[in-house]
Amino acid sequence: MSYLKIVCGVLIWAIINGLIIRDAGSLIAPTVLGALMSLVGVILFLPYLFFNPWPKLNKKQIFFLLGLGLSAAVNNSFFYTALTMNGAQVSSVALIHYFASVLAVVWVVFIPTFKERLDIASIVAVLLGIVGLVVMTGPSLFGHQLWLYFALSSAVFYSFEIVFSRQSSLSEVSPYLSSFTKLGFQLMIMPIVGLFLGHSFTVPSSQYLYVIFAGVLLFISFILVFSGLRRVPVKHFSALGYLDRIGAVAIGRFWWHENFGLNIWIGGLLILLAEIPILFRKEKRG
Repeated sequence: MSYLKIVCGVLIWAIINGLIIRDAGSLIAPTVLGALMSLVGVILFLPYLFFNPWPKLNKKQIFFLLGLGLSAAVNNSFFYTALTMNGAQVSSVALIHYFASVLAVVWVVFIPTFKERLDIASIVAVLLGIVGLVVMTGPSLFGHQLWLYFALSSAVFYSFEIVFSRQSSLSEVSPYLSSFTKLGFQLMIMPIVGLFLGHSFTVPSSQYLYVIFAGVLLFISFILVFSGLRRVPVKHFSALGYLDRIGAVAIGRFWWHENFGLNIWIGGLLILLAEIPILFRKEKRG
């Protein structure tokens, strides 16, 4: 049952990223859409927080939660924006976005705060990921495609979100508190990013129910994933996370009828393969 919860949760993420953001983002600014979805999630979380006492947090836990909230908010601001830009394909944006898993290895190895040592698996993962990224983005990079820069920026911030999520878990922060933190920061920061990007804050009345539905889906996905993580090992969860990547790519191919060039197939496959050494590497702490 726990594995089924994880599978359902990550498939919901694929639907949100591959379908809802691209669809609703044509009528609502992506940063505004993300903030409104987060607002729905925050409201649905309030009863849980009301009936459960607020935990006492030490300085390290607060630092990790602040890092998690900030990186998640900026990451999704750029990610959602990239998904809705002219010339962008859901599949390409999603695959570039998940280059973050490789970048996360770089941060935990080279930033002293995280105290992990370099190993062969990490080196292989990083090299595979970089080659895959270059192969996949080469034509777009030299063509100065704006959506590509947003997708790459989202990958950078998503990599920090992965690191801070993991560190929050290791420091025994409640996963529900981590989830609430992400939603709360997205609610506050995504509109600010939208102001800098010149996004419109107009929301058509015809989209109100759609936004509420998307927010409820996001909330349900958090509940499913975090309740499943009580029994499912983190490495198994990472492997199941492939359903999110592959699901978003499949939606791009079959729903939006996107055509893949050979560079997308080869580069995307290398980025996905780069995550395999990460899943099975042994941590070496300093």
